Parts: sequence; C-alpha cells; structure tokens
Amino acid sequence: MASLTDAFNDAFGESMAVVKIIVYAIPISLCANLFLAKDFVAGCFFAIPTAILLATLMSNGIFNIRSNKREILTFNIISLISIAIKLLIAILPIFCLMMFIGYCIVTFVKFPFDIPNFILIFNCIVWLIVFSVIFTSYLAFSKTLNVFDGYNIKVISESSIDVCINLLFLIPQLLIANGIFIGAVWYLFFVFKLPLNSILFVFYCSCVGVLNLSALSSYFAQASYELIKGKDSEYQDNYYMKGSGMNMNNRKK
Repeated sequence: MASLTDAFNDAFGESMAVVKIIVYAIPISLCANLFLAKDFVAGCFFAIPTAILLATLMSNGIFNIRSNKREILTFNIISLISIAIKLLIAILPIFCLMMFIGYCIVTFVKFPFDIPNFILIFNCIVWLIVFSVIFTSYLAFSKTLNVFDGYNIKVISESSIDVCINLLFLIPQLLIANGIFIGAVWYLFFVFKLPLNSILFVFYCSCVGVLNLSALSSYFAQASYELIKGKDSEYQDNYYMKGSGMNMNNRKK
C-alpha cells in the first residue's frame, strides 16, 4: 500500500534534492508574486507554462520510480520537452472534453425541488468525478509515458472511482504534512511581525510545493500498482521489489 511518509522520505533522499527544489520553486514563486501584486495577466501568462512544467516533472518522476530509477526530479531538458509534448497530446483533449461535460451538467441540469445546499453538493460531486477521470488518464499516461495509455477508456472507467477515493484520503494527510512544514515558519513570521506576502515566505512556500510534487510522484508511482490496472508482469516486478527490500538508496541510476 502506498505510503505518504515513504514518499516524503524518497523526496528528501533524492540526489541534489535541495538544489532541484530551489530551482523549480523559482517559477512558482514568480507566478505567486505576480498574482499577489494583482498583475493577473502576467500571472496567468507564466502560470500556464509553469503548470505544464510541474505536470511534466511529476509524470517523469512517476515513470522513473516505476522503472526503478533514483531520479524523481530531473534537469534533463530534452527529456522534459519530449514528455511535455506527449503529455499535452495525451491529456489536453480529455481535459477539455471533461471540463466541457462538467460545465454542461452543472449549468443545464435543473432539479424540480429546492433542498438547501443540494445544488452545492451535487456540483461538488460532479467536479470531483470530472477531475478524477482527468487525473486517472494522467496517471495511466505517466505509468508508461505512452500517449495511447492516456486514452485507455477501459482502464479509466475501471480505475477512476478508486483514484477518487484515494485522493479523498490523501488530501487530509497532505494538509497535515504541509501544516507542519509551513506552520513553523508562519509562526516565526507572525512572532516577528513580518508580512506573509514577502518574497522570502512566498519562496519558502514554493519550495514546499515542489517538495510536495516530488513526494506525490513517489506516492502515485507506488499507488498506481493498485489504482491503475496493468499487466501481470507489473505486479510480479512490484512483488519482487518489495520482497528484496528495494528502496531509493539502491535503485539504479
């Protein structure tokens, strides 16, 4: 079973982890500072490529861990560009289609009764299902970096509910972990009456965000064996790795 604690240990234990976290925190910090300065046009302009970069890094990390490699975050620009192109081809059409379907459902579906908060709950369920389908497609692609796996309707339909349930259990754990990472620094800023929108605090939070990305790459690489149905050979390999006590320290480069 996937463990978020083990995933964070992998993220901290990666070679040059601190350097990679600092480097990839720069574009996140830039976007955050632009939005804080209320420059929404520039913020959105930089947010789109930053989001693609982060999604690409996570896909690369999931694939590497499943391939029993040490590297989660990478500085290999050529590899990142290649994965980004395949990622857009694999996920963008499904993303647009599911967002359109979700929008149509919450906009045009009407109910003949008026129950307090019913519409809100209904909309939340609809968007939860929509994003679960999109994320399942993303995980299916990231397992192999094969564009066609992102369109595997059978796998997506069988796994999306499991992915949705897994996310519901994962989110509280992430909130607790980030409360620990950010809470102590927030308290120092509060005690010394430093502004929370300062460049230093924003950059630290961005670093925590990249750490989360690295940990989630490891977590979903583990969880994908259970969440995304695959070939029998995948489970045999996974059983062998668990049985031999294989971890980040003895993965191949």
